[in-house]
Amino acid sequence: MTKVLILGSTGLLGQAMTGLLREREYVVIGAARKNAEVELDIADETALLKTLSDINPDIVVNSAALVGVDICEKNPLLSWQINARPLSFIASWSRANERPFLHISTDQYFVDGDNEPHDEQTSVTILNEYARTKFVGEMFSLTAPQALVLRTSIVGLRNWEQPTFAEWVIDVVENDKPVTLFSDAYTSSIDVATFARASIDLLNNGGRGLYNLAAREVYSKEDFVREMAAQLGCPLSHASVGSVASLETMRAHCLGLEVGRATHLLTYKLPTLREVVSAILTERSNGIVT
Repeated sequence: MTKVLILGSTGLLGQAMTGLLREREYVVIGAARKNAEVELDIADETALLKTLSDINPDIVVNSAALVGVDICEKNPLLSWQINARPLSFIASWSRANERPFLHISTDQYFVDGDNEPHDEQTSVTILNEYARTKFVGEMFSLTAPQALVLRTSIVGLRNWEQPTFAEWVIDVVENDKPVTLFSDAYTSSIDVATFARASIDLLNNGGRGLYNLAAREVYSKEDFVREMAAQLGCPLSHASVGSVASLETMRAHCLGLEVGRATHLLTYKLPTLREVVSAILTERSNGIVT
């Protein structure tokens, strides 16, 4: 049976990947800083290399990341130690052992085009430490021929103390709280369950190198909140429209991704905004925690 090591297994995506792969009868070993089968600080080079050697997985999935843009800006060394440097060691392991690995990157690279999608060849613009370290992580990863690097933005439910973006939106909408809707922040965020399934399908279908994996529509953060409100049947009585220019850390805001390359390998369509929100609410009603 195929053995998979998931780094960052307790996070939003790590949990979804663990559940999906076990359903597909993979042997899954989760690693994270705490509450995982293997307790691992990915910033610890010695511990990371020992984990790879001891477990000797057939596939590595790296979903570990320091994701907060403001946190990364205030802690650039930690951002480097988590988002960039470990990928040099994982890529080296992959090359030496000729084993595939899946690295989850970001969409935080684009400042032009408003709601236009960006393909894998579009030039990137680095505005902050999060984007810089994630991009370096991509470059390290792509030194391994067996690497599959996915640019994406993922939304879903986790039920931890710190809410995910989707959980925050649901709370705002259901309780009709005051909220600023960013009409100039564009994304192609995809629900975590669909992303997990499609990423494994891409890997199994021979996907290697850099791919975009996201919803097939580009939409604004405002669109996402309004679609959530519509599907929940809730008003947005206290909503106002704002701009990402008001945020503390400068960030890219035209984050739509063109997914034709991934769709060709998958042979099925990726979701629309309506389908992304519907999947999140279905997950919630079914009591599934991803």
